[in-house]
Amino acid sequence: MTIQLVSPTSYVEKAQRDKERSLDTLKGKKVAYVFNQHGAALAFWKAFEVQLENEFHPTSAQRVYKESTWQPAPDDDIRRIVRETDYAVVGVGA
Repeated sequence: MTIQLVSPTSYVEKAQRDKERSLDTLKGKKVAYVFNQHGAALAFWKAFEVQLENEFHPTSAQRVYKESTWQPAPDDDIRRIVRETDYAVVGVGA
């Protein structure tokens, strides 16, 4: 058996951030939901989406429901909702 030691020093990659945007209202905007589908929160999340849509009347809604509660949401899905929606609601460990 071989034990390999690796230096803990390194360069930290800095993520590039887009300019932060703000909304004056949520009414009539395009929403995205990112949810991990954990069994303990299924009923809550469904009711939450219904309530949000009744309250703010989004013009469209996209959903990223993760297949695994333990894996992050796919990068392509996240990039898509950033491009195509005005705001996202992320919850329950998503």
